[in-house]
Amino acid sequence: MELRQYWDLFKKWLWLIALTTIIAGAAAFFFSSRQTPIYRASVRLLVSQSVSNSASMQYADILAAERLSSTYAQMLTARPMLEAAIAKAGLEGVVTPEELAGSISVQPVRDTQLIDLHVEHPDPVVAAKLANTLPEVFVEFTNQQQTARYQELKQSLQTQLEQLSEEIQATDSRLQQLGDATDAETTSRRTILEDRLAQYRSTYGNVLAQLENIRLAEANALDTITVVEPATPPEHPVRPRVLMNTFLAVIVGGMIGLGAAFLIEYLDDTVKTPDDISRISNVSTLGIIAKSKRGDDGIVALEDPRSPIAEAYRTVRTGIQFASIDKPLRTLVVTSAGPGEGKSTTAANLAVVIAQAGKKVVLIDADLRKPTQHKRWKLPNTVGLTGALLMDELSDNLDYLLTPTQVENLWLLTSGQLPHNPSELLGSHKLLELTEYLLRSYDILIFDSPPALAVTDPVVLGRNMDGVIVVVDSGSTREPALVHVLSEMEKVSANVIGIVLNRYRRGRSAGYYYYYYDRYYSDDDKSSSQEKGDRGHGDGHRKSRRRKSRGAEKGWLSRQFSRFSR
Repeated sequence: MELRQYWDLFKKWLWLIALTTIIAGAAAFFFSSRQTPIYRASVRLLVSQSVSNSASMQYADILAAERLSSTYAQMLTARPMLEAAIAKAGLEGVVTPEELAGSISVQPVRDTQLIDLHVEHPDPVVAAKLANTLPEVFVEFTNQQQTARYQELKQSLQTQLEQLSEEIQATDSRLQQLGDATDAETTSRRTILEDRLAQYRSTYGNVLAQLENIRLAEANALDTITVVEPATPPEHPVRPRVLMNTFLAVIVGGMIGLGAAFLIEYLDDTVKTPDDISRISNVSTLGIIAKSKRGDDGIVALEDPRSPIAEAYRTVRTGIQFASIDKPLRTLVVTSAGPGEGKSTTAANLAVVIAQAGKKVVLIDADLRKPTQHKRWKLPNTVGLTGALLMDELSDNLDYLLTPTQVENLWLLTSGQLPHNPSELLGSHKLLELTEYLLRSYDILIFDSPPALAVTDPVVLGRNMDGVIVVVDSGSTREPALVHVLSEMEKVSANVIGIVLNRYRRGRSAGYYYYYYDRYYSDDDKSSSQEKGDRGHGDGHRKSRRRKSRGAEKGWLSRQFSRFSR
């Protein structure tokens, strides 16, 4: 599919795309504006993993710190943490742990030791308070868990220190009681107490050193959590984002409409353009008849001969002239796949433009089931074709069966009474005799036949006539129907000379003909308007020249038509 075809498709279904876009955008705006605003408070935490020697930190320590951050991120959303945070913030009746669990999100920042904590709530103050309280509760919990393993050892050492302190005091008190005596016994006892006191003091120093080492180890092994950026009450809600939702809905709605248009076109198997005809058959397109604004049942070639539609029928006439140069086409059957596709209108207009070219034309209403030509021309339907075919023998003068029309060189043979066996009558030898008789006095016979898919009459007629013209209603006739009609004609060796694409919309790509034709005649109309201001003598002179020019043109067309008909 070419870019131009995509553009035509877009213009055709612009209303659907606009409709889905408006509906989606309006629905998104309506539902978004009615939702409760949700505010998000965020706090950023730094997790520091303590090591015994920070100068010798390795890459494995960094990885361990990142994993620790991920672990803490999971622990922050545990139910005990949520319950403790709600209790500490004094929000027991405002929010429940289940609601908080659904509105909290913790995300470790990649390749860092940072953790982002987000809390959402309809009240911005409550969201900020919970976001700040939750890290405090978690820090207390982690500190308590990390110091619990050192608590027993520190308590044991502290007890030893107290005992040693009591022993030291008791020993020192005994030494004081001995006084300054110098006898041997006192001296011996003083020496023993002094040695014991020195031992107690040495042991006390060792235990105290052990306690300090444990305290240092505890400090080095303690992981710290620091609030880098505390939460503040947000000013704007994070959702619903009315404008963003509306914008996205508009885009999605437009895409849905465009997709629906492509789907409809893909599933649509009707014949719409000459390209469709070329794709499904080898039969050429004789002409493109645009959809008339006045109605589809009028004889445009007679009522408005300068219209683009009338000129399109003249194009069909030219195509018929060149369809068979060696053998002139004198009997034509006009049919269509189904009813209401414009075959009778096409037959009538085609008869008018051929008669205007100087040919003697007989328009025969061969639709012996639902005839319409007598209504179209407002003529009586008396004897007609049925009466001629039911005669025992054709007389030498059958001109009374033909009714002249208001168009010069054009006669109408109505259907007459509706028979019970129309197919047998149209396939009889009497019709061939009638055709041969009329061709003695008239140049071209145009048969308006019934729809080919409804009855077999067009196939019976097409087998015995020079050419068949199939009328296709643009956007209505289905491709399988057209293929079936062409196949039935091919089975009986009917000569399908071309297809007329009827009721074509001018907006499509092949409508350039109508565009330039309208421009041509609009310029001519402007020139005519300017000429009205000139002098009467000049007007008469120019009008005389135009009449001569048109007469010469008509004579040239007549001579060309006669040339190809010989």
